[in-house]
Amino acid sequence: MAKTRLSKPRSFLYSDLLSALRARIADGTYPSGSRLPSLAELTKSFRVSAITVRRALRELVYEGLVEGHQGLGVFVRSKPRIHRVLAGDPDRSIGDEIRRAGFVPRLVEVDHGPTRATGSVATRLGLRNGSTVFRHRKLTFASDVPVALHRLHMRPALARRLGADLGNEFIFTLLKKKRIPIASLRCEFSASTLSEDEARLLQMPTGFPIFRVDYTGVDRRGATFILGETICRPDRFVFEIILPRRTR
Repeated sequence: MAKTRLSKPRSFLYSDLLSALRARIADGTYPSGSRLPSLAELTKSFRVSAITVRRALRELVYEGLVEGHQGLGVFVRSKPRIHRVLAGDPDRSIGDEIRRAGFVPRLVEVDHGPTRATGSVATRLGLRNGSTVFRHRKLTFASDVPVALHRLHMRPALARRLGADLGNEFIFTLLKKKRIPIASLRCEFSASTLSEDEARLLQMPTGFPIFRVDYTGVDRRGATFILGETICRPDRFVFEIILPRRTR
């Protein structure tokens, strides 16, 4: 009778290890604030190389799930989420929510200047394709961590009115300060992944899942006067929408 050869258990691949560590953090096996097993322990437990473990841990650091302390080890991060409430009051900024979460909000201007409006930007602003518009980009930090990237498109006249404050104030706060009313604000929510440029700015891996909010500001005449797009880290934000109930 031929002998049956017992197959060895399959070794963990890098992606398997990463998924397993994420799951153990999520289900509390490695609770918030706790120290992860050592490099040697993880190597032995998952039957992988030290290089694979280091790569997985580096990815978890990028994702904000763990942090390393030299000489002490790697620990699960304890971090409150930024609770973004959309309740019909556009005056509230992400900065307000960041402060309430216990972080220090900070803005860093990335770039700005005139560009040509094409596609949906031209259509939504009611301009001809190729018309000049003003584009502005800035990063939002929660303390020292970049958590969101903002892009704005507007007509040059509005950009001149807002001036240099565009680089150091949140847009809804600035519009209120300049007494530019928003009659309505339409928000669209979607999921996306980081491009190479976005990943560089947010200090995250290219292709990392991201939460995206596109918003359209309409004035009292019913005309669109500003377009915005915010991409933010889904591990750092919770969005809440409050819908007032209509009464007859």
